Amino acid sequence: MHSHSEGFFSEFFYRLGNLSDLWHGDRPMFWSTLAVLFLLVLLLRRKKSDPGEASAAPTVFVPLETPDDSIEGAMLSPEDQITTAQDHLDAASREKLIQDSPDSLPLIVRVYEDCAPAVQHELAGLVKSEKMLEAYAARLKDGAPLGVLAEAWRLFPDEDALRGFVDMLADPDEETQRSAVRLLSALKEPKMLPMLVLALVKPEQYLPARVAEVFLSMPKESVYLLSYMLPELDDKHKRSVLDIIGQAGVSFEPENVMACLDHQDLRIRAAAMLALGSGHITEAMPRLLAAANDKSWQVRAVAAKALGLLGDSRAVPVLDALSHDGEGWVAEAARQALDGFYNS
Repeated sequence: MHSHSEGFFSEFFYRLGNLSDLWHGDRPMFWSTLAVLFLLVLLLRRKKSDPGEASAAPTVFVPLETPDDSIEGAMLSPEDQITTAQDHLDAASREKLIQDSPDSLPLIVRVYEDCAPAVQHELAGLVKSEKMLEAYAARLKDGAPLGVLAEAWRLFPDEDALRGFVDMLADPDEETQRSAVRLLSALKEPKMLPMLVLALVKPEQYLPARVAEVFLSMPKESVYLLSYMLPELDDKHKRSVLDIIGQAGVSFEPENVMACLDHQDLRIRAAAMLALGSGHITEAMPRLLAAANDKSWQVRAVAAKALGLLGDSRAVPVLDALSHDGEGWVAEAARQALDGFYNS
C-alpha cells in the first residue's frame, strides 16, 4: 500500500511539473491533475481547522509596538500601558488617546500623577495640541462630569483654553452659557478676571448677567479688580461694574466708588451708594447721610436702602425720619432698613 501511494504521488508531482505539456498534448489529464490538486488543498485546510486538533490557547494579537516591546506589555490595560512607560508613550497608546479625544481626558487625568515625568510631559502636550480641555467643555451641557475638567485644569492650565471657556458665555445656546458659568465658577482662576472685564463691556456679545455670575464666584478678587478699573471705564459700563461690586457684599478700597457719588448720572450715583452700603464702607457714612436729605426722592430712597445695608446704628434717627417721608417709595425703603436693625 505504501509503495502504491508513493507511486501515485510521484506520478502526480510529475504531472504537476509538466502542466504546460499536458495542456497542449493531453487536456483530460491536465484537468484531472488540477482536480486532484484542488482536493488536496481542501483536505489540508480542513485538517488545519479541525477543532479536535486546535490548540486550547486563545489567540493573542500583539501590537507592533508595546511599552516594553513584549507580549506581556501587550496584555496590559490601557492605564497600565501608560503608567509603565518610562521615556515615552508607545505609538498605539498615543494614537488611541488622540482617536478617543476628548473622551480620553478622564483616563489621562486618572493616570497622570502615576506616570514618569517624561510621560507626564507628553500627556500635557497631547491635551494642549488636541485641545482636549475645550472639546470636553463643549460636552458639559450634555452631562459630562464637571469634576473631570476642573481636575484637568489643575493639571494642565492653559490660557488659550481659559479664553475659550470665557467665550462660551457668548454662545447663543443658553445651556452652553450656563455650563460656562458653572465651569468658570468652579475653576476660580484669577487669570480669567481681565477677560471677564472685556466681556462685560461687550453687552452686544456677552450677557452681562452671566458675566456677573462668574465675577461673584470670586467676590474679593473681582471687587478689587473692578473697583481699581472703575475710573478707566466708559460711563455706560460704570453702572454694571458698580452693580457687581454691590452684589459682592465684600469690603474694598472705596476711593474710586466714592468718586462716583458726584457723577451727573443719577443711576451711577445710586449704584455707588448701594455698593458702599453692601461693602460696609463706614467712610461713606457722611455722604450717605447727606444723600438722605437730597431734594430728589429717588436719591433719598436709595440712600435709605444703602444706610440699611451699611448697618451703622448712627443711621437709625435719620431712617426713622425718612420712614415718615411724604414720598411712599422713600418711606418704604426707610422702614425696610429699620427692620434690618431691629431684627438683627
